[in-house]
Amino acid sequence: MKSARIVWSIIIVMMFIGSGLFYYLSRADERQIHISSNPWVGFTPFIYAQEKGWLDKTPFRFMWLVDLSENARLYERGFTQGFTTTQYELLHFKEHSDIKPVFLIDRSFGADAILSNRSLETLHTLHEPITVYLEMGSLNEDFFNAFIHENGLKSSQFILVNTSQESITQMNPMGAPSIVISYAPYISKLIKKGFTTIASTETMKSFFVIDALYVDEHSIVGREEEYRGLKEIFNRALKKFHTDPREYYETIHGYLEGQSYAEFMETTEQLEWLNRSINPNVMHHLQMQHIATDRILP
Repeated sequence: MKSARIVWSIIIVMMFIGSGLFYYLSRADERQIHISSNPWVGFTPFIYAQEKGWLDKTPFRFMWLVDLSENARLYERGFTQGFTTTQYELLHFKEHSDIKPVFLIDRSFGADAILSNRSLETLHTLHEPITVYLEMGSLNEDFFNAFIHENGLKSSQFILVNTSQESITQMNPMGAPSIVISYAPYISKLIKKGFTTIASTETMKSFFVIDALYVDEHSIVGREEEYRGLKEIFNRALKKFHTDPREYYETIHGYLEGQSYAEFMETTEQLEWLNRSINPNVMHHLQMQHIATDRILP
């Protein structure tokens, strides 16, 4: 009888421990903030921080994607509380009133591009359809619309094909006239295949692309210090890029779709970092597009 009571006591204690562990793990998962991102050059400081283990003791967990449209799908299904993206992608969300930028990352200045197997001059003279491969429902669509307006191509006949970024990089420049819309690091693959850049965020006058970390406002309330800590980690990783770019590249290159060190360094010159100070011109552009800026950390 005594041994039976001991066994039952142990079972009860283990049940309490098991219940406590389940509760703790559930609470731990609740404390986590899931963010989706992609290997855009401006977001690589998050990759570096993750690879170095700097995020392990924070509530932030990153999910790495390829297609830009996946940000919306994951957020709308409740799998993430935030994402790294541009203001244009945000504007394609069905509902974004609760989504706000918490800190700015960069402005694209050439790292988003429109490429073709024909020159811009030739595109103006064509009388046959031009197939355009792009990710619909993302900034690619806005980029293309701004491009045809700015270059007087409204009368041309375009066939838009919704294509994932992974498939876009497999395109062959041989054959019928085509346009592909891409961004770093994928542009490097397309240029190697023989496509030529005919426009970019450096040459365009009417397309101003700002990258930021966007999150559900409800996940910010009471957790401002944690987001400040994430921004400090981002700045720490970016400082490592500036002081030892080779080591930085070696740490993150597995995410860069085969970009060489030289190609990566060239890409980093095609953006303007915005993490250190708030640029009034950038804030103006966001506000003109009705993006709330009241949660942006200084």
